[in-house]
Amino acid sequence: MQEVRNSANKLVCQIDKLSKTVEIVLKGCRTTIRFLDNGQVQIVNASNIA
Repeated sequence: MQEVRNSANKLVCQIDKLSKTVEIVLKGCRTTIRFLDNGQVQIVNASNIA
């Protein structure tokens, strides 16, 4: 996965071009956004990650 950082060099998200996935982790919650081949978007939220 490729890291995306803001101007303060803080990690904003990670992207994976091959799987068309964006992963955002904020305050122990992970949001995974996946762009499907049929044009739809799949969003999965997971809380209390290690």
